[in-house]
Amino acid sequence: MRLLIGGLGIVALLVGIVGLIAPVSVSAEGKVVGCGSVIAPDLSAARANDDAGAANTPVPGGLVNDANFTRLCDMDLEDRRLWTITSGALGALIIAAAVAHGITSRRAGSTR
Repeated sequence: MRLLIGGLGIVALLVGIVGLIAPVSVSAEGKVVGCGSVIAPDLSAARANDDAGAANTPVPGGLVNDANFTRLCDMDLEDRRLWTITSGALGALIIAAAVAHGITSRRAGSTR
């Protein structure tokens, strides 16, 4: 049972680490824009699309078409940061608890 719990902790830790380094991208108005990763955010492409975009352009129906790619990237990076750090920390905690339980159970078994 301890190995199963330790294995789940390792998986959670790895998911957190991979999520931190995996690239993030956003899409709006048929465009996909890269945002970098949580560890190394790169908002230059998002800012370039915001500057070059047709902000506040009237469209049929009187609506304004204004996708803020920089803000979308910020939100997606923050979401990714929240769940990856939580997953990694939980995984590390589970691994530490499994190791500590293994050490204490070995000590208790050797004193008998």
